[in-house]
Amino acid sequence: MMIDFKENIELLERLIFNFVLTEDDDEIVIKPKNYDTIDKREMIMMVKPHYFNDDVLQRLYREAKKFFIEYKKIPTKNEIRDLANLSNFDIPPAKFDEIFAVDLKNRTYDFLFKYTKAFVFYKNLNEVVLDQLAFLKTTEINPDNVERITNEVRDKFNLLLNVSFTSADSGLSFFNPADHIQLSKIGTPSGFPFFDKVLDGGWNPKTLVIFQGRPKVGKSMVLSNIGARAFLSGNSVGIATLELSDRKYMKRLGATILNIATKDYDKILTADQTDGIADRIAALRLAAPNLGELEVKEFASGNVTAIDIENYFLKIQQSKGIKFKIIIVDYVNLMKPLRDQGGTYGNIKLITEELRAVAMRNEWCIISATQVKRDAVDDQDLSMSDVAESFGLVHTVDSLFGLVRGPMEKRMKIKLIANRDGGYNESFKMYRMNYEFARLVEESDPASEFYSDDDDTVSLENQMRDQYHTVQTTVLPTFVEDDLPVQIPSAIKPNVKFDTHDDILNSIK
Repeated sequence: MMIDFKENIELLERLIFNFVLTEDDDEIVIKPKNYDTIDKREMIMMVKPHYFNDDVLQRLYREAKKFFIEYKKIPTKNEIRDLANLSNFDIPPAKFDEIFAVDLKNRTYDFLFKYTKAFVFYKNLNEVVLDQLAFLKTTEINPDNVERITNEVRDKFNLLLNVSFTSADSGLSFFNPADHIQLSKIGTPSGFPFFDKVLDGGWNPKTLVIFQGRPKVGKSMVLSNIGARAFLSGNSVGIATLELSDRKYMKRLGATILNIATKDYDKILTADQTDGIADRIAALRLAAPNLGELEVKEFASGNVTAIDIENYFLKIQQSKGIKFKIIIVDYVNLMKPLRDQGGTYGNIKLITEELRAVAMRNEWCIISATQVKRDAVDDQDLSMSDVAESFGLVHTVDSLFGLVRGPMEKRMKIKLIANRDGGYNESFKMYRMNYEFARLVEESDPASEFYSDDDDTVSLENQMRDQYHTVQTTVLPTFVEDDLPVQIPSAIKPNVKFDTHDDILNSIK
């Protein structure tokens, strides 16, 4: 909701008053980690008491600011009340309570910061313009001094309007040797050897990764498998689903992780039928004691922004005391931008920019998907030019993968199309799609993968050509189809060691 500076000035002033006088990183306003802005201790000095039109707000803010300067602490509501009483302010209790009757919990940090910044710029601009008009009215101007006065006014505008809300601690100094240290890329383990190799260790923080493919190629299946494997690797994963309902998404995750056929999930209709789920979860905890967290949240298609997703998972982080590593958004084209650009190209570009900003602020890896353009639907290969609706997405993402398979095929090629900070472009891996358990299974024959930056690339290519006509596909593991919820899983000893994620998945029975 937009707030007009003129028509809703009373609401705006009360919002800013409460926001600035609330400490960062508390239970009321959640400030995203690595949000590159000044903190409240600097912000409170930038907001001047006379910026408020309301006389009561002016006086209270002036006293609060004095208190802050003296004690280096933002006063609480009760302390502000005491300051008002000590200064003999005749403020009716109802008026005082009205000032603080603002629910900041319903606003995101980004929203409140945006309006506070705009408020300061707007008031500062008015003040500078009025001061310079007064100066010009009282100054004699003639051909001999007009150039000097023009330069003087220009300099004053530059000086007085030079207000920055960016933290001074966020930059790097060339003369500080420590600032030249290159932070090693320690990726979050993906659970897939292919992604770990081409992305230098897995899903890297502060990045946006996009998978593109034709409709019904299996984008959601790929994203759910990515979430499942990352979870098994010990990472906290958040999933924002905009296409499938949250229960259907949970069915896919459960089928993949708990080794339950998707058709058997349809038999679970009441709480007393979940014993089999509980047993399998217990078996999973024994098989993989270092599990992460896995949260699924359904958002309305076409009505959710990057900030909505950020705010939700920040609240989960705070309430559960966890730190998400990966946020999966299924998928980009179903989101809306913060500001409508009047066209699909501009909107998709802005959405990806906003998602990447969220990833940067919170040190998350955000993974999502998008459609290929219509004339690339039947292509047996994909490139950057095949992204539907907005090539601006390509310029924004850190890594772009292509999903390629024929309409009737049960195997998929996942190809790295572009990588902002690294090589392996054009590398690919083949996967079998097990629909019964909503699972991707890596193929293992030599012709099932290609890594463009390996030293033996040429020999690999020759080997692939030799084996082209004798491709041996991986035999899928045998899955046990149990009647839920009666089946009790076989006992799994805590000290059993599993070599791969597939071993863990196949052990849950």
